[in-house]
Amino acid sequence: MQEKIKYKRLGEILIEEGILTKRDLVTAMNLQQNVRKPLGEILVEYNFATWEQIAEALSKQYNLPLLREPPKNIEPDVLSMLPQTLVEKYRIIPISVDKSKGRITIATDNVVNFGRIIQEVRFATGLEVDIVLMPKDIFELTYDEYFRSGINKEIVEELRIDLSAEEVEETEETEELEAAPVVRLVNTLIEGAIRDQASDIHIEPADKSVTVRYRIDGILRKVTSYPKHSHNAVVSRIKILSNLDISERRIPQDGKFFVKFEEEQYDLRVSTMPTIYGEKVVMRILRVSASQKKIEDLGFTDYNRKRLMYLLDHPYGIILVTGPTGSGKSTTLVAILNELKDVTKNIITIEDPVEYSIEGVNQSQANPDIGLTFARMLRSVLRQDPDIIMVGEIRDKETAQLAIEASMTGHLVFSTLHTNNAPSAVSRLVNLGIDPYLITTSLIGVIAQRLVRTLCNECKQKKPLRDEYFDLVDKLYPELEKVEYVPVGCSACKKSGFKGRTAIHEVMIVDEKLKQLIVSGGSKIEIEKLARSNGMRTLFEDGFEKVLKGITSLDEVKRVAAEE
Repeated sequence: MQEKIKYKRLGEILIEEGILTKRDLVTAMNLQQNVRKPLGEILVEYNFATWEQIAEALSKQYNLPLLREPPKNIEPDVLSMLPQTLVEKYRIIPISVDKSKGRITIATDNVVNFGRIIQEVRFATGLEVDIVLMPKDIFELTYDEYFRSGINKEIVEELRIDLSAEEVEETEETEELEAAPVVRLVNTLIEGAIRDQASDIHIEPADKSVTVRYRIDGILRKVTSYPKHSHNAVVSRIKILSNLDISERRIPQDGKFFVKFEEEQYDLRVSTMPTIYGEKVVMRILRVSASQKKIEDLGFTDYNRKRLMYLLDHPYGIILVTGPTGSGKSTTLVAILNELKDVTKNIITIEDPVEYSIEGVNQSQANPDIGLTFARMLRSVLRQDPDIIMVGEIRDKETAQLAIEASMTGHLVFSTLHTNNAPSAVSRLVNLGIDPYLITTSLIGVIAQRLVRTLCNECKQKKPLRDEYFDLVDKLYPELEKVEYVPVGCSACKKSGFKGRTAIHEVMIVDEKLKQLIVSGGSKIEIEKLARSNGMRTLFEDGFEKVLKGITSLDEVKRVAAEE
């Protein structure tokens, strides 16, 4: 049926569907002569039509189904049925196969070559062809997901070697057989993650296949999957890169390696963990240039930045950065050290692991496996005549005690804690066994933070603020308009509505009143109440300012910070 479709010009179809007038078409065609772009791009770029309107009109004219969203979970077996050269030449993507009926369904945004497409796909697969249409922006998103970030046909075909259960055991023959495609697979996954600005790669074995997910802007997204029988070889390849033991699969292992991509160096921190279906691998991606971060790059509002700089002016004392894993604490500490480093200062860090290399700072790595704990390292550091000390994390009473004592003897000390907000840091130190009097003698401030996704500037929409937040605007931000911005989704942000992340902060300054309350055994709620009366803005309140300014959405702030 689809082979008999009669081709019509795009402009003619859009006029018939009432999307364009004849005058619009003449204007667009005149513009086309000057800029030499396809007519569809001219129509969208100059707001004569949207890609969805164009696809909808073509769908009606040719009586074809229309996909308005990228298809989810296309199986690798289906993707591998067409050569990538054919996919690129005709802008087609195989999305499903019904072998019982001998049919393959392909999606395209190309209506010029229907007859040729059907002929080529039938020849390549031996199946009858069904076609569905996609708007161009949706096609680009789908292509990016499955062919740029995922695994192309050649790799899948090489991985699809039919090995029996006995042959899957790691033998020299199997390793040699799978070496080349496995190397290409691992390279493809890493390059795709870097290109998509992912912070982590998750490789997760299941019963019959292995799923690969990227964490992008804090959210895990499935990228692709590959055959289960290749998983041992994939894990071995990653372990070889990370200098780990490829023969040990029963216990977790940690390692790292480096890659260079488009003139930028990236550090990959590798963690393996045994599961019932095989080893799960997580690779954290750290961009080396992040070690050049400055405080102004971290998303501090003017209000909180002034409070932070006030804390950094202290010659001694302890400043804590708090938040859960993955909230950007290390990046904040890097920016602070970059702010403070000077040829006249001896700055020493104790980290586990050293995530970013900072020029002009003496960095050392703890190694608990050989007894080189934070506490033991800190004792050594104090004999190195430091001015500023950064302890990667306070994990126990001994480390906390030594850090506090160091801050009391003329050193400025920075460290991190895992707490929900800034006031909770005091309770956490007390729970570790630190005397409240010692806390008040040394603690000068706490910075709590979370990461929120930033709205895509290409598609975010402005709307009136919800009435229940008017009082908060009047109280804290009377100079700002009572509006909020919401995510929409476009090709620039891959339909998510968000692109990138920024931090929201809570900066608690420990003044005399707060010290008195801590010594008297004040509760977390009492400490928070007094800190707020002294000018501390909560994580939600700081995020709310970014909502009013169109940086993020209200729902995104509520997702990561408690609303009072």
